[in-house]
Amino acid sequence: MKITIDVLENENNKDNLEYLISDTSNEAITAEHRGIDRAVKGRILAQTLDIDFRTLQSRIEYLHKQGCAIGSIDNGYFIPVNEYERRAGIIKKQRTGIAINNAVNGYTLAELDWIDQLFKEE
Repeated sequence: MKITIDVLENENNKDNLEYLISDTSNEAITAEHRGIDRAVKGRILAQTLDIDFRTLQSRIEYLHKQGCAIGSIDNGYFIPVNEYERRAGIIKKQRTGIAINNAVNGYTLAELDWIDQLFKEE
C-alpha cells in the first residue's frame, strides 16, 4: 500500500486546505521508512513527492494531529517501530520546542533598542 498525500481545496472555503490520504499501490513510503535506521531526509522525501519542504512539513504536522507516529531525527523522517525509536523522535521534538521557546522568550523580553545598547558598550 502506497500512501500519497494530495492537497484539495475545501469547497466551502477556498483558503483552507484539506488533506487527503489515499492508498494507490503496494509500495508504501511509510513502509520504506519504517525504522529509525531507514530514515529519509526531508528534502529527499519532498523531492520524491514533488512538493516543497514546507509543504512536506505541513503535511507531516497534519498527520501528527491525526495520530500518526512520524518521527524525525537528524537523519530524517521515519516511522518508529518500537518505544526506543518513538522516544528518540519525541526527544528531538522536545529539544526543538525548548529552542523555539527560548527564542520566543528572548524576542519577547528584549529591549527594542538592544542593538543600539550593544554597540554603545563596545
